[in-house]
Amino acid sequence: MFRKRLLRTIILGVALGVMGGLTVAQQAQAASSVEKADFEIQPIMPEGQVDTSLNYFDVKFKPGTTHTIKMRVQNFTDKKITVKNEFQNSMTQMGGDMKFQTATNGLDPSAKVPLTTIGAVRKSDRVIHLGPEETTVIQATIKMPDRKLNGMIAGGWHFIEYRGNSTKDQTISSNYAYLIGVNLQGSHYKVYPELKYASTKPILYNRRPAMGIKLRNTQPMVLRNVHFKAVVAKQGLFADKRLYEKTGSSIAPNSSVTLPISWEYNNMKPGKYTVSVKVTGENLWNKLPMSWTFKKHFKVTRAAATSLNKRSVQRPTNKWLYVMAANGVLLLVAAYGLYRVIRIG
Repeated sequence: MFRKRLLRTIILGVALGVMGGLTVAQQAQAASSVEKADFEIQPIMPEGQVDTSLNYFDVKFKPGTTHTIKMRVQNFTDKKITVKNEFQNSMTQMGGDMKFQTATNGLDPSAKVPLTTIGAVRKSDRVIHLGPEETTVIQATIKMPDRKLNGMIAGGWHFIEYRGNSTKDQTISSNYAYLIGVNLQGSHYKVYPELKYASTKPILYNRRPAMGIKLRNTQPMVLRNVHFKAVVAKQGLFADKRLYEKTGSSIAPNSSVTLPISWEYNNMKPGKYTVSVKVTGENLWNKLPMSWTFKKHFKVTRAAATSLNKRSVQRPTNKWLYVMAANGVLLLVAAYGLYRVIRIG
């Protein structure tokens, strides 16, 4: 009886050891801490502000006029800090949602007047040095084009503090950043977004094969609350259908967006494909629902597919799984041997 109880205990211990080892191999723990920003910014609304309830600049200035907008920056800490700031242009990142960049290269050709071409932070205010609990007011200048504009010019005022705390054993660094919208309304503001299909082609997305469906918003107006649904289907005997869907997104004025449909770790095959896209959203200024549908046929050549597949990453091998499996086999063999010893004895 004692031998049976001992045997059950040993086998249970071996089983728990194998299961516990697999769990450790599959999970990774990371420590995280929540830190508060060292500084805060607050826009000072100019006379041309259309809606004073907004916490960003939404202004309407006459053509050919020059204006100054201001921002209050406050250091909350008991140490000196340095904050850099600049104007940035709006665009739409891959997959949807607005992003901002200082450069004008990469913007859609329909963006005739990017914010950074008519506005800039005052040179002496681009790098701010603030003492403990100090507050300052900085300013930027905007010179409106002489010709009348339709819709809007969208951008942002970006602030970032570069931090670095060094200790004897390690270096910890974190950057605090803010972005306040700077939207300039044109003389004729009430225009509607207009989406156009541009192309579909094989791309690398997260270093894996994908189809990139490029759409363009050719009008100077934001499309908000966007829902993307795109399907790519391969024609022929070995049919293949893949989906991209995203809700709650946005498309910047005069910008392009690429919808990535990933092949994951599978190779892309050459052949004829059909792409079907449906986009719904709301016009920014009157919340009017809008929708577009596109259906296009295209071909992926063997050369394009081969090149893409060679440049993509291969499916990773879970080495820990093999190690734990080998350990599990050894433990089970040991348990069986112990069982034989107890039984014979």
